[in-house]
Amino acid sequence: MKKIFSILSICALLCTSCGKDFLELEPQSTIAPETFFKTASDAITAVNGCYQSLAVGSQYGGTFQILMESRGDNFLDQDPSSGAGQNYQINRFSDSPGNTNLYNSWVSLYSSIFRCNTVLESVDPINMDNTLKNRIKGEASFIRALAYFNLVRLWGGVPVVSSTVSPSEAGNLTRNSVADVYALIESDLKFAAANLPLSYGTTDLGRVTKGAAQGMLGKVYMYERKFNDAKTILEEVVASQKFSLLPNVADAFSPTVKYHAEILYAVRYAKGIAGQDHGFWYANTQVVGLDSTLYKAYDAVDTRRTLIEFAKPSGNNNIMPRKFFDTPVNNAAGNDFPILRYADVLLLHAEAINELGYNSSAFTSLNLVRKRAGLAELTSAELPDQASFRNEIYKQRRLELAFECDRWFDLVRTNTAIAAIEACGKKQTIASFRFLYPIPQQEIDIMNNPSGFPQNPGY
Repeated sequence: MKKIFSILSICALLCTSCGKDFLELEPQSTIAPETFFKTASDAITAVNGCYQSLAVGSQYGGTFQILMESRGDNFLDQDPSSGAGQNYQINRFSDSPGNTNLYNSWVSLYSSIFRCNTVLESVDPINMDNTLKNRIKGEASFIRALAYFNLVRLWGGVPVVSSTVSPSEAGNLTRNSVADVYALIESDLKFAAANLPLSYGTTDLGRVTKGAAQGMLGKVYMYERKFNDAKTILEEVVASQKFSLLPNVADAFSPTVKYHAEILYAVRYAKGIAGQDHGFWYANTQVVGLDSTLYKAYDAVDTRRTLIEFAKPSGNNNIMPRKFFDTPVNNAAGNDFPILRYADVLLLHAEAINELGYNSSAFTSLNLVRKRAGLAELTSAELPDQASFRNEIYKQRRLELAFECDRWFDLVRTNTAIAAIEACGKKQTIASFRFLYPIPQQEIDIMNNPSGFPQNPGY
């Protein structure tokens, strides 16, 4: 009964949002699905609980910034003592399977998956509008896909659980292959794209749209190196004209004007409401965590450079990047965390075209991002071949998406992590087994199955 999936079946049976507004994310109750799912309103309430699971501190509320960004070359942790040094260990590649950041995120991600599985299994019997039913299933499918996308990038092959499981079934789970995980992710995102609307009314802003599912599928294809598939689906997002770059890049991170034309999907928060706000991302009361190599990578005229500078809001002891700067209420912030922006889509689109063969058509998407940042447009005179274009894309992804939980994964998928970590302030030579995190030791001990549930190599 101590196995993690049985724990989830008890603790995460269905923590749902019972408020009237979609943004009211605080779970109010734990309800057994066999007694809860009766009406369309119940189904909406349940899927709201799936959204809520992304906002917690062990995911986008805090820990993901450590696992996905601090690990890379943008952030230099200079505080080895706080939190028993566990954040510092992640930053400096001295983490072990006992690091609580790993365990907390692992449990939280499978909690998200359990919620989504519960919704997907329980909605079909409800007598309700079929379009709404499929929309709700599409929302749950997207969130489950996002959870597995994070799991596979953090740990590699993990158990694929596509239905609710009993305690006895949980005890027999094994680690699936990376290909198995990506197969489920693709399937979920395709279903979501086919069943989600292009947009929502004001009260439902923040729900997943068709464009968000398509854009995320394109990103997944890039990690799988399915460049032709990525190019095709990303071009659909561009052609839809549902999204665009804001003229001022700083406005893309406004804590007050949210879900604008540049956001495909973001995790929503609300300042001043307990359970719906969050702590300050990358904040520190002692030292600036910005790695000097990131700051130096920006041209002097690049309007994005000020966004990565650290600043201190009034009435607060923390310093944080201006990109996520928000005036505190009760020592907490309420800005949303962007999961997928249109700038990301454009850079992925340009990269996909280039990986299929150097082609002048890739310059259009690249230059849209550069021009918005105040940089000159580039041509084949400056980037005469596939390699030079590829390097420019990698550079622009670092500059554009700094602190948005993409950098470490980009370094790994482009096979540039070792060189980048050697060149940044850490100046470490890392072994390739560090590209994946260790499976939390608690899970290894509980499952006790070296052949079916092994630890990642090197740990």
